[in-house]
Amino acid sequence: MEIENRISTKKRSVTKQFILGLLVNFSSIAPSMSLGFSAIALPFLKTTLNPSQLSWFASVASLATPFGCFFAGPFADKYGRKKAMLFVNGVSLLGWIVIGSFCYTKSDRFWFILLGRILTGLSTGLCSSPATVYMAEISTPELRGIFTTWSSASFSLGVLVIYILGFLFKEDLGTICFITSILPCIGLILTCFLVPESPSWLVGKNRIEQAKISLSRIFDVEIESPSIFEELTVLLGNKETKKYIITQKRTFVQKFASKMRYLLQPRCFRPMGLILTYFMFQQFSGIFVIIFYAIDIVGNAGITFDPFATIVVIGVVRLFSAILPSFLAKRFGRRPLSIFSGAGMTICLLPLALYIHLKQSGTIVGGSLTFLPLVCLLFYFITSSIGFLPLPFALAAELFPSKIRGTAAGLSSGVGYFFNFVAVKVYPDMLVYLGRAGTFGFYGFMALAGTVFVIFLLPETKGKSFREIEEYFGGKNVAQRQEEGEERALNELA
Repeated sequence: MEIENRISTKKRSVTKQFILGLLVNFSSIAPSMSLGFSAIALPFLKTTLNPSQLSWFASVASLATPFGCFFAGPFADKYGRKKAMLFVNGVSLLGWIVIGSFCYTKSDRFWFILLGRILTGLSTGLCSSPATVYMAEISTPELRGIFTTWSSASFSLGVLVIYILGFLFKEDLGTICFITSILPCIGLILTCFLVPESPSWLVGKNRIEQAKISLSRIFDVEIESPSIFEELTVLLGNKETKKYIITQKRTFVQKFASKMRYLLQPRCFRPMGLILTYFMFQQFSGIFVIIFYAIDIVGNAGITFDPFATIVVIGVVRLFSAILPSFLAKRFGRRPLSIFSGAGMTICLLPLALYIHLKQSGTIVGGSLTFLPLVCLLFYFITSSIGFLPLPFALAAELFPSKIRGTAAGLSSGVGYFFNFVAVKVYPDMLVYLGRAGTFGFYGFMALAGTVFVIFLLPETKGKSFREIEEYFGGKNVAQRQEEGEERALNELA
């Protein structure tokens, strides 16, 4: 459901939309800090945890994240976008308090810190969609493309913040957790008092008066303004809103059965296969592994600079790189960016693996090429952030039919995060059995294989409507048949 551009742009407060965009994406910062926390904590936990416990500490958050992804959509649909964002902040706050308590008390109860990591990982999954959906529903069409990419930037900002805290406080993990727990508190206050509920969701719940109040707050006009009446009329007559109301009248079993039927159709399982394959190459080319094990990987790559300062530099590069896709994708398309990204990652990883091998064998001696590992990692982050990191998530929001898009996107993202758990969990074992050079070589060949996959199998979506994408996967008449069925359902409702 989207608010159409019926109110004059002059009457809409662009500044207010930008402020709301900042407020709702603030809720993603603390959960995303969980991604980078293991990187700064592992060096100091090695004295108290064994190797198996360390790998579980790093990876268990990723195991909890898919459950957050699966739960986020239904929760936001049932209780509202605003309450979903409040819930994210609450879960994140609880998780950081638990981890901080473990660090402050120096407890030997390993399950306690695992519980904290599970809660923060769950909050990472929970924040995956509410803010993006909210901004898509309240923003003007001209600005929608910008706002819906802010979630990726807020995740990168969260990782950078935790890296900076690690550099400033190093082994004082308790203080880091205390500072981090302040952010969800701020998010709770800002969201509670400054963020109005989505008018589209309120109309879908038949809360018309509340929708009018929300519209007046979002667009800075009087509640009795003709513009509010016009916008409300559009929402009430919107077919997407009517379809949403229909789904609210169905039982859970009816909804589940309907979604399963859709998932088994070619227009769903074909894009699902492509997206899950893309997620597999994304995770096993090391993108998230390097975030989770940043300090260790900086050392394993042969970088001789201060590892905490190095990962801050990497975090800054990653943040600025995360902003680029929103501009580049509109000009070049998803497929060319993916090809460039995969090729760039391959070019960075394979020479890095060769350098490590030659250095370990004694072929390279001295400091003539000591700059190479840092250069390779920096360009690896730049190229991965342009394509392989954000685009699987973006494609999950584009390739599926509208009726199943939310569920299918959540399902595919959840499976992607499960791949993340596996990749992070097996990294220490890969170092044992493959060595440092072999591990980076494996990531490089996976990036190469992913590039080949993109070249031959991934379709381009730039400039195509949702209906054209659906016809590509399901046949020319699929979209027409679906539209006719939806019209019959709407007529029955009327």
